[in-house]
Amino acid sequence: MMASLHNNMATEVRLPQWSMGMEEGQVVTWHKQVGDVVAVEEPLVEIEAEKTTDDVLAPVAGTILEILVSEGATVPVLTVLALIGEPDEAVASPTPDRPPVQITPVARRTAKELGVDLAAVTGTGPGGRITEYDVLSHATDTPQDAVGERTPGSTAVPLTGMRGIIAARMHDSIQSMAQLTLTRQIDATELIAYQQALKAEGSGVSVTDLLLKAVAAGLARHPVLNATLEDEVITQHDDIDLGVAVALDDGLIVPVVRDAAAKSLAELSGEVRYLAERARTKSATPSEISGSTFTVTNLGAYGIDAFTPIINPPEVAILGVGQAVEVPVRDGDDVAWRQMITFSLTIDHRAVDGAPGAQFLQTLAEIIADPAALND
Repeated sequence: MMASLHNNMATEVRLPQWSMGMEEGQVVTWHKQVGDVVAVEEPLVEIEAEKTTDDVLAPVAGTILEILVSEGATVPVLTVLALIGEPDEAVASPTPDRPPVQITPVARRTAKELGVDLAAVTGTGPGGRITEYDVLSHATDTPQDAVGERTPGSTAVPLTGMRGIIAARMHDSIQSMAQLTLTRQIDATELIAYQQALKAEGSGVSVTDLLLKAVAAGLARHPVLNATLEDEVITQHDDIDLGVAVALDDGLIVPVVRDAAAKSLAELSGEVRYLAERARTKSATPSEISGSTFTVTNLGAYGIDAFTPIINPPEVAILGVGQAVEVPVRDGDDVAWRQMITFSLTIDHRAVDGAPGAQFLQTLAEIIADPAALND
């Protein structure tokens, strides 16, 4: 929560930045009204931001003197939402001409790149929201319907909301890092058989759960990968806070299993299911979808063999998991059919060299070959 002094010592309640990718938030519901008395850390307003919904809490005790952003409005992070002070304090009232103009993050970036004054742009989105389409239209000084041709049978989808945030973060990731991807096929025959045996006993543990447990165990041996890089400082973290990518209809979200290496297989499995469900229903809190130290993304369910995952900044590595494929492997004079999975490890070469990445994949192969140990 950010608070500062404003108008005769009244305290500003600002929209916090709950995660690195958050650029704006929408006011959903005010829990308090002007004149209400509030206590410290009492919920004031519900905000929908990036990929979650949460409450902004009162930074101080006092009386709500002004509410500056109405329900339904979307504003940038650090915008003053309300003022708290003493009942008799005089505060400057905002000019009651019109509500704050909603501007998508992509529109802001495009306007900055093109030198467009957003105050001169007319928004055509819901509620007058300014989109990238509007900025481009203004910049080219052409009619609205001439920007981005829309032919019959086609649909124009603005790069906004969650999709816009993901686009911005992935673009930043590629532009700011020296990314290198290492791939290795790992024999997962024993692990898959072990999961089937657990299933026959009534366990709900999935192959993905076993792989996540194996990754956590591997990171414990290779802490150089369980790290973040910010402000030219590499931080290796003691706890392995494992991000697990979950696909949604409008994008991707990464719930975080805290201290994954310290959890039992059953605990990890249960937490993964719980967090995935909260992510899909958009009820996850900011703390549940931020602060990961390493991310795993699994596209095996979609029939993908291998791919190049993009690092989730400020992490220094991400692991992509492909589908299990049955392949023939020489077994003495015979041929055995084995279940092989391709793992794709992308590292930020500024923080991690290729050899440590390869060593991690080697360790992961050894752990997967003895899956029963994951259930100790």
